[in-house]
Amino acid sequence: MSNIILYRTFIKDKKVYSRVYWGGTDDPETTKVFNEIKGKFPDEKLPIKPWVWGIEMENNIYSIHQCSFDADNKLSDDLQNSLLIDKDFIRYVYNMDTSTKSYEVFYKENKVYPVQNLGDGLTVQHISDIANDEFVLQKTQAVYVTGTNAKVWAWAESLKADITMPISKSKAVASKDSFKFQFNSDKQLTEVVLCAHLERTMVYGKNDRLFTEYSCDYADELTNLDDTEIVLANYDNHGNRVAQEVNKEDIGEHIMVAKDDGSGGYDRVLLKDL
Repeated sequence: MSNIILYRTFIKDKKVYSRVYWGGTDDPETTKVFNEIKGKFPDEKLPIKPWVWGIEMENNIYSIHQCSFDADNKLSDDLQNSLLIDKDFIRYVYNMDTSTKSYEVFYKENKVYPVQNLGDGLTVQHISDIANDEFVLQKTQAVYVTGTNAKVWAWAESLKADITMPISKSKAVASKDSFKFQFNSDKQLTEVVLCAHLERTMVYGKNDRLFTEYSCDYADELTNLDDTEIVLANYDNHGNRVAQEVNKEDIGEHIMVAKDDGSGGYDRVLLKDL
């Protein structure tokens, strides 16, 4: 039986734009996602079976998150290019509309330094760069940092005063949340994204069946909250967590499926219904 969890949500300008799921390698949803990718990329081969994958909310773009391997590991022979060897991990990004692929390459700790001096009170979690489908690095570094929301805002505004932030400055973030600072090839800040690690709470749903609710301090300002698994945390009169009246047990994972009318548009379809 599938036991997929919502592992991360990526938030821009108070809107969830991508969700990342963690499942087993043989979970039905995981298998369906990889089969969809193989439909557009029939020669796609990964070193290990996928178990972490992402889907954008409004674009027909999938991602698969995989380990990298050192050169002396035999699995490194299955990496698609030497650029992917001896890194921390790789995010394979598949544009299903254009049938093009890119790679977000995450470097090991202390192998790369930020293109801009880090803000006060912040810690680097990851540094990455994008490679195109010919394995050419685009020199568009992303720096993932952790710290308080106020410290993140301070660094962002020092780099670009009018930058659009993912959530309000007054909101609290979890210790595992990180912020992605995206820079262009001129080392200029272009975007800040919240990579949210949501609070997971087991509650009773339909027919007293346990399921997971996902919540966060900034749920009340997400403009597409109803389209996600995220809820506003609900408590009883004694401060104990109880299930939200809006049951999101059946929202599940959606993918974009091309319309049959030849319009070039897409419908959002529950993955489990494919």
